Amino acid sequence: MYSEIELSVYSISLAVCLICGILLWIHRKEVHDRSRTYLSLIALLSAAGLIVIISGILLGYRFFRAWSLLDPMKSIGGLYVITLFLCYPLEVMRPRQLRGVKLLLLWMPPVIMTLPMLFGIQFRLLLTWADLWNHLLEWNVLIRLLSTVFLFIYSMMLLFIPYSWHRSSADYQWVRRFTLFAQIITLLYFGHVFTNLPVFMSLHILWGTFVVFYFYYFERHIRVLPSPQNESYSNESDETAPEQISPMANRVGADEANFDFWPMICQMMDEWEIWRNPNTTVETLSTAIGTNRIYVARCIREHTGMTFNDYMNGKRISYMAAQLRLNPTQDHKHLYFDVGFRSRHTAYRNFVKFIGSSPTDFIASLS
Repeated sequence: MYSEIELSVYSISLAVCLICGILLWIHRKEVHDRSRTYLSLIALLSAAGLIVIISGILLGYRFFRAWSLLDPMKSIGGLYVITLFLCYPLEVMRPRQLRGVKLLLLWMPPVIMTLPMLFGIQFRLLLTWADLWNHLLEWNVLIRLLSTVFLFIYSMMLLFIPYSWHRSSADYQWVRRFTLFAQIITLLYFGHVFTNLPVFMSLHILWGTFVVFYFYYFERHIRVLPSPQNESYSNESDETAPEQISPMANRVGADEANFDFWPMICQMMDEWEIWRNPNTTVETLSTAIGTNRIYVARCIREHTGMTFNDYMNGKRISYMAAQLRLNPTQDHKHLYFDVGFRSRHTAYRNFVKFIGSSPTDFIASLS
């Protein structure tokens, strides 16, 4: 039977998912893509599933067998959930590109694996690990194992999908964070479908609820949205990752320790404006110049007295302040995006650090 702790966990998760889903749906049109729509659907469908589970608990009915390995509904259903879960980051990374054939290819694996169930074909009941081993090569067992393989692949997919930083409000840090969250969800789900222990189910639901709330907060309070002119960029406008920046022609000789890299750094910053790319790091800059990060960081500190991050953020804030002086009526939150910030908190903190006042106060002083 279900314990009171499980019931409490499910009830709290239901409330969080329901509230976040409704609020995201209400504010879904504040963004120019379908990211909030997908995220709200994830939250609302999670709430619907929790309502079914809680109703079963209150009525004394267990929807899944007390002990079975790789239950078909859980295995294939989990693949549907992770597929919908992926639609949100893909829409953030590649706005308005998850359409037509791309959307069909994403959903094809779970749909194909559902066909046997739709035709009424019975799946073998696996009660022990011996059952799983003895029937390992049967198609109805292999298809369930294949669904777990796709779960793992989908949880890692974001790390290998290129995107244009000109148009996307994501950066590599955000992509890695979302991938980590997806991997933890997948691992907890594996623990549940391969053991059916209540503790894995509770941890899976709790972590999933935290992820829903985290990205709700990200959407409403952290995410920086592209400015309208960024919508004009084509999908192929800039698929170049920072690691793929073409190295500068003038390579440094053997005596790197005594070489002054400052002219090269200034060229990269002033002419190429690499500070606009949110994924630019000291490693990518040093690779483009043809040296290592230690020499670049030391050169920047010697010429400016700042760290690499402060130097980059100072460039961004200086450009932003100059643009606000030219046109104080423009939306400063769009400028956050244009200068390479992808987080409101980071942009605001650096603006106060370098200008000495908040963007709102700075604009007020101009008028």
